[in-house]
Amino acid sequence: MFIKTSNLRELDVINVDEGVYLGNICDVDLNPENGRINYLIVGRPRLFLFWGRRHQDLEIAWKDVTLIGTDVVLVKNRTWHR
Repeated sequence: MFIKTSNLRELDVINVDEGVYLGNICDVDLNPENGRINYLIVGRPRLFLFWGRRHQDLEIAWKDVTLIGTDVVLVKNRTWHR
């Protein structure tokens, strides 16, 4: 199955080990030498919309991705970069 990186945007990301919603994919980190994905950048949900706080993004390594479905991405429980 092939998927465009533009189709990855806005997909929900779920941690399968804990069943926790992590956020939506907002970007990808590509290796320019081989064109492979290094990380999925996941935008965390905002809790304080009116206070102007920016949400923290997570970088989830491509090796931690378990499944990419039509509307969700499942990832393993690992330590992610913030």
